Amino acid sequence: MRKSCGHYPVTRNIIISDSIIQLTFKADDISRSTVPGQFIQIRVSDNFIPLWPRPFSIYDVDTRKGEISIIFKVAGYGTGLLAGKKEGDTIQILGPLGNGFPIPSNDGGMVMAAGGTGMPPLFLLSKFAIENGVPSSSITFISGARTRTELFEPVELTELETDLNVCTDDGSAGEKGTVVDMLEKILENKSGFTIYACGPVGMLKKIDRLLLEKNIPGFLSLEELMPCGYGICSGCAVKVLPSPDRGETDDNRDYHLKRVCVEGPVFESGEVMWE
Repeated sequence: MRKSCGHYPVTRNIIISDSIIQLTFKADDISRSTVPGQFIQIRVSDNFIPLWPRPFSIYDVDTRKGEISIIFKVAGYGTGLLAGKKEGDTIQILGPLGNGFPIPSNDGGMVMAAGGTGMPPLFLLSKFAIENGVPSSSITFISGARTRTELFEPVELTELETDLNVCTDDGSAGEKGTVVDMLEKILENKSGFTIYACGPVGMLKKIDRLLLEKNIPGFLSLEELMPCGYGICSGCAVKVLPSPDRGETDDNRDYHLKRVCVEGPVFESGEVMWE
């Protein structure tokens, strides 16, 4: 997979809520190489404070304009610096990185389970799927967060015209409950779907268990700290079960290690060892 590294100009900075920001960059080479589920590494300042670049899922691409977008929550010093970038400012970006979701054919339904910051890659997957012939009516999208102000709910998500379901833990927006709660309800009335999920580890762990119990295929995108982003430091490695279907043998070991930044961030359901 082709990667690019350079300084790219900001073309738009949109405030979605008090703590949610959408940034768009002019990055023609990255936009042409991206598949849904991949991410970029951004160095938020030029003085190496903070030292490590930050990973961000790619939210949208526009190959006609040569642009890519991210959406992120302002959570500390680094993301605060990023939120302050203005049109014309340049930022060092490396990407696209990691693997991506398999692009589905148009003969099956899809359920997107997005918890908080897990929304961006699932939006891009939905957009790509629709562009590849999947009817928007066959895509069920769950967007959840702890409370209304933490919802990643840009206008573009509504414009996809999927079956959009919003939930919050405290009931301040949409239905009261978690993404897992809503997914369980949806699966009571649906069959033949593939599940795609991204969000906090606790949520992914519960969804993975649910899919295994119901024998439903799915793909999970992990959110991990990725200091380098291209497999050198192995700081994001997770344990996975070896699978002959993926050409892996047990080698007398109970697990393999895979780097989320290289072999991930997308893994098949049942692949990751959560304990």
